[in-house]
Amino acid sequence: MNLLSFRYFMEVADTLNFSEASKRLHVSQPGLSQQISSLEKEIGFKLLKRTTRQVSLTEEGAYLYEQLYPSFHKIEGLIKEVVESKKIPQATARISSVPSAASIWLPKLLKKMQAKLDTVELYIEETTSAQAIEAIKKQQSHLAFIRTPADLNELRNMDIAALELSKHPLLAVLSKNHPLANETAIDLKALKEEPFIHYHPKNSPSLYYLLERACLEASFVPNTLCVGPELRTIENLISHEIGVTLMPADMADVMTEAHVTSIPIAGEDYMSSISLIWEETPYTPFITKDLIAIAKKEFPYFKHQ
Repeated sequence: MNLLSFRYFMEVADTLNFSEASKRLHVSQPGLSQQISSLEKEIGFKLLKRTTRQVSLTEEGAYLYEQLYPSFHKIEGLIKEVVESKKIPQATARISSVPSAASIWLPKLLKKMQAKLDTVELYIEETTSAQAIEAIKKQQSHLAFIRTPADLNELRNMDIAALELSKHPLLAVLSKNHPLANETAIDLKALKEEPFIHYHPKNSPSLYYLLERACLEASFVPNTLCVGPELRTIENLISHEIGVTLMPADMADVMTEAHVTSIPIAGEDYMSSISLIWEETPYTPFITKDLIAIAKKEFPYFKHQ
């Protein structure tokens, strides 16, 4: 029984795809399959359920993956630390970002990076907040700009640190032909009968729960027309007078559709914020530390308690 066999298993368990895992590991697919079969024989139980169409974990395989993940995480972190301590340059910085932050905060960070880390190549991906958190957790991104979750403990429990960079009020977003489009502020109760374009509770949980809370405190449950479209789709639907939504001001600011307007909500302020997150462990890569040092120096931020 050797560590390499378990490393192969971890990669297959992570991708649930032998072809993808073999590419990541730079081994042949038949060789990888043989290694997994040999490991299963050695430990005495099946780790994977394999059919011609899909791969899934057995109950034992899922348990082993969950238990081994932190150990392999530390090993990989230690190797990175050793490599970087020898001043071998890390050529790529990987950053994930929700679209509104990609328009506002990401350019500011990149401008500072060009001056201080000019040899680093950047890989940038626009994602949902949930996808960005997962990318940090799996070390697929060094940094991410996300919608701050309502409960920061869910980040802390994953060894993810956060800097809250900006706060934005929730606005009502309507077609310019809507009867309320010329109001200076909207009482949410006036939208009680409107069809809402809602956010996905898994992909955009902070926006989902913020919209739900605002409507519930206005004494109604939103009449959901559809769930989960991207920002451009949302504004396109609303421009065609298909539904309304509630949206943080920073998102509304990047809309380009001329037939859509955003209006403040009367009464209580509902706020959404953008945070910069990264994995904070004893093995945090130097490139991540360098990027965070730049962000802390150049950006105003709110320290989470």
